[in-house]
Amino acid sequence: MAPDQVVYHRYPPPPSAHGIVEHLWVVRLAEGAVEREVLLPDGHGLVTVAFGTPGEHIDPHTLARTPDGSGVRGLADRAFVREQLGPAVRLGAQLDPVALARMGVRAPAHDPASVASVLGARVEEECVAALEQGRDADAAALLGAAVAAHAVVPLLGSPLDAIAPVLRSVIAQRGLVRASDLAREADLAVGVLYREVEQTLGITPEAFLAAVRFSAFVRDAVGPGPVRPGDVLAVLRWYLRAGYPPREVERFTGLTHVELRRLEEGIAAALGVAA
Repeated sequence: MAPDQVVYHRYPPPPSAHGIVEHLWVVRLAEGAVEREVLLPDGHGLVTVAFGTPGEHIDPHTLARTPDGSGVRGLADRAFVREQLGPAVRLGAQLDPVALARMGVRAPAHDPASVASVLGARVEEECVAALEQGRDADAAALLGAAVAAHAVVPLLGSPLDAIAPVLRSVIAQRGLVRASDLAREADLAVGVLYREVEQTLGITPEAFLAAVRFSAFVRDAVGPGPVRPGDVLAVLRWYLRAGYPPREVERFTGLTHVELRRLEEGIAAALGVAA
């Protein structure tokens, strides 16, 4: 695939979206381009506006394919392979871990809410119009401002106010902490922390920690930007061959040795690569 067939640009959030949107991006695929990437469960929600050829998600565990277009996705607890054919354009906003809770949205990663139901009917149309005109930075700013306008500031002293900095700390620490440490940092009982994290994120604290660990493990190896499945496959194969003790594997990657092997086999199958 020629380098100019896939063009990726990253944009900072507008001032109104600081603390809600972490960054925005636009990916453009030319006619005939084929892009595959691994979507990492990195502890962030996502808002996407897409037009052109529809993309697909591939579940590495089942190889089931589901459509991937515009939508608002919650936090994922495992990786997926994404396949996209050109011509297509995608605009995305990576959210702060508690942004969807501030927007009153509970949207699982595998079952996204529509952009219109969360941000209103005109936002997607206006973003697509800007993208069609080549005004990518304007489209990114519009989406970031729309997300910010729908986020409610948590009440001082509310559970959401207490756990937001804790979740950001988890990401900064690459998930290498325990749920009990999070409860202590938030000054909440462990049971309360579990309830609030599940209500806020839709996943348990352990699942959140494991997802962040795995994403940090992969990012260390492949760097920023879209994550190519072939690179992830090479990382997993190298790590599995290294023969680290099972406890060390889970502590460092968030997955057991068996889970890593299953993911490696699933990504290989999704790519049609021999195991």
